[in-house]
Amino acid sequence: MTPALHLSRLHLNERHRHASRDLASAYALHQTLRWAFPGAGQQDAPLPDGERLLWRQDVLAGNEVLKPVILVQSSAPPDWGALNARDPDYLTAWEVRTLDLVPVLVPDRTLHFRLHANVSVRRRDEQGRSARHGLHRSEEQLDWLERQGERGGFQVLGAEIVRSGRVRARKGQQTITLHTVTFEGALRVTQPAQLAQTVQAGLGHARSLGCGLLSLAP
Repeated sequence: MTPALHLSRLHLNERHRHASRDLASAYALHQTLRWAFPGAGQQDAPLPDGERLLWRQDVLAGNEVLKPVILVQSSAPPDWGALNARDPDYLTAWEVRTLDLVPVLVPDRTLHFRLHANVSVRRRDEQGRSARHGLHRSEEQLDWLERQGERGGFQVLGAEIVRSGRVRARKGQQTITLHTVTFEGALRVTQPAQLAQTVQAGLGHARSLGCGLLSLAP
């Protein structure tokens, strides 16, 4: 079974120059988040052994104002204070809690889930070149989710597409276009050990760009 994970909830200072930039750039945000993990702060430096840093940008409504919140899941405990010391006032607040999946992932248990994913498949063109293609129809997107569940240790009982569309992300001089979908729904645990690995590793591609974090709740 996967060891305990750490789930962080970050509140970025939207008036901070770097935080404002990062909220508009998934690649830049990923690079900044790495500074909370020893030895991984330098650009494109490897994360600690076995680490899979997953994150997702959510929006919470408070006092009728929408505020961006970054959820970060990691195996190693993060040091957000070190990140804030390096770039003062980048974060206005943060919370970290430990996720123990062992008592949660029980066979046949029903759980709610939320997933923001790069929904795509690999296809070959007429010249035989392989490329990744986004799935745009809701039926294709839900079928993709069903297949992920079959491989990932869960069965989708019902899912709603909350948001779907293209997202552009810049990595250096390169512009990447992703087709992303946010799913919410219910699932049934079929293989606890496999689902634990899925939660830790994430689902789909573009995980460094804010995709793939599977959140579970009773």
